[in-house]
Amino acid sequence: MFLPGIEPERAYRDEPLVIKSDPHGVPISSSSQPAIMARMLEQLDVRPGHRVLEIGTGSGYNAALLAHLVGESGVVVSVDIDVDLVENARARLAECGVSPVTVGCGDGGLGWTEHAPYDRIIATVAAADIPPAWVTQLAADGRLVMPMDLRGPQRSIAWHRVRDHLESVSVVRCGFMRLRGAFAGPETFRQIGREPPVFLGAAEHYPVDEDGLSAALAQPGPDVPSGVRATLDEVADGVSLWLALQEPAMAWVSSIGAAADRALFLGVYYAVRKPVGLGATALLGTDSLAALVRVDDEQPFELGALPLGPDGHRLAQRLVDHIHDWDTRGRPSTTGLHLSAYPRDCDAGAIAAPRIVIDTRYHRLVLTWASSSSSAHPETTG
Repeated sequence: MFLPGIEPERAYRDEPLVIKSDPHGVPISSSSQPAIMARMLEQLDVRPGHRVLEIGTGSGYNAALLAHLVGESGVVVSVDIDVDLVENARARLAECGVSPVTVGCGDGGLGWTEHAPYDRIIATVAAADIPPAWVTQLAADGRLVMPMDLRGPQRSIAWHRVRDHLESVSVVRCGFMRLRGAFAGPETFRQIGREPPVFLGAAEHYPVDEDGLSAALAQPGPDVPSGVRATLDEVADGVSLWLALQEPAMAWVSSIGAAADRALFLGVYYAVRKPVGLGATALLGTDSLAALVRVDDEQPFELGALPLGPDGHRLAQRLVDHIHDWDTRGRPSTTGLHLSAYPRDCDAGAIAAPRIVIDTRYHRLVLTWASSSSSAHPETTG
């Protein structure tokens, strides 16, 4: 019903489905993977009679699930920035007889004041910060669930209010398209390879020579092994997050379209021979890269760095140093991760160590690991 034109067998797979792309072919809206929908609804803890605000309507399916959870006595408001998605979702919800849902068109970063305050707010798009409207429109004892972009890697965080700030209730690994509009994050995306298309994403603007980086993809050097072994889950859940939090020059290289469908990593088979995953975590230089790779086929596999370009070997050694650091500090991951979101002007010195601090436009995010020793996580500010 909510994914017309898609074969039912595919629609019911546990995978995300793109429902809209921009003029350049970059996906901007999707029907989320059913598993992460369920996990986030569990995080949200919706009860009958709740007033719920959803940011990012998409197909409208998640709004229908929310309507089922709040029941006839509840209210669901879903907001999307795209007029066509809003109109389609309204039609599908009406066809299914889902009544307690209001679908509005607007910038989700501004929330929706009409039915505020809300007992629950859920965002189905990733944001690099918590828009102030989401906090002010949240009831005093409410809960906000949102995919948070932690300098690239994303985690779905359930927040609740504690006096003058927010504290995480639960943290789940996830991957979502990013919030658009006035509160879009500072991350940058650029195309560095043409045939096939290769895209570079970074949490911060980093000056690069795009032609040089494109040429670097065709200049791989020998792997630099780390001697550290890990599973694919440890890489996705721990290594990538650790690298992003420690290294301002971290970036992510990926390919979409036909190249990705052929599973050609980066769309360049001869560049990255043994990828860790479908996208490359990489350390960025002006005209060079060092990509995180697996250097053997054993389980768990050895992590290493693949130098690409004239300065690739130096970057690869730096990337390997970060891998060693992650390993010796107890392999921090999503398990045990706790976040606090303080007002941006709070005194960082008053926040107990150990912690990692990320300063955003509106907040000071403080990350700690409950199971780690005091030496495991030095203070860093992004």
